[in-house]
Amino acid sequence: MKTFYGYPCISIAIALLVAVSVLFAGCTTTQPTGQQAPPMTVSPDLNPSPAPAAASAGTASASLPYGVTISYPDTWTRQDVLTSGVRDYGTNTVNIANFFSPDTIPGDNASYNTLSVDVDQNPGSDFEQYFNQATLSVEQIYETPIGVSAHSYTLDISGYKSYELDFQSTHEKGAYIFTSTENGVYIFAFKGPNKPEAVTALQGEIVDIYKSIRISPPAVDVTQQR
Repeated sequence: MKTFYGYPCISIAIALLVAVSVLFAGCTTTQPTGQQAPPMTVSPDLNPSPAPAAASAGTASASLPYGVTISYPDTWTRQDVLTSGVRDYGTNTVNIANFFSPDTIPGDNASYNTLSVDVDQNPGSDFEQYFNQATLSVEQIYETPIGVSAHSYTLDISGYKSYELDFQSTHEKGAYIFTSTENGVYIFAFKGPNKPEAVTALQGEIVDIYKSIRISPPAVDVTQQR
């Protein structure tokens, strides 16, 4: 009978192979089901993403003659006037102050928007008729067909009934707000070139400006420059 001495060696080799497999399996064991690996942390000095630039929201406040207080973007320029004259809405008013925006199109020095603050101390007793006449005057000057490019809205400015006239022509676009008080009609005339950049810029600022308006009409006239 032959005796085979190789079997014990083979058994030992198989045992070692199993042990090594178990060892490597233990080194590569994944997390048990239902558990997550701890989150990776990144040092803050490892190329962090830049924070988005904050939008400028600066405003300035102006206390004007005839009891008007108004806030406007601090990038706009204020011009005090106090002169009288016939305006494009057809009446003789006192131009209290004007405001000018920066150019809305780089390199185009005619792309700014404006706001004029006026007061008419002798508007008559019929505010609706006054506004209708102003609308007709604007339509004639800017050749804006009635009922096509001119629209009116009712607003409340500082507790006073107000009408807004929106219009546009080939070259200009405007929003005029007429506010009736016990001492006259105040007119806040926003206007600018009818260019997309200028129109968008004005639309983004006009609401905040007119909502800031406060009117405390004086009991006496303010001395005008002549």
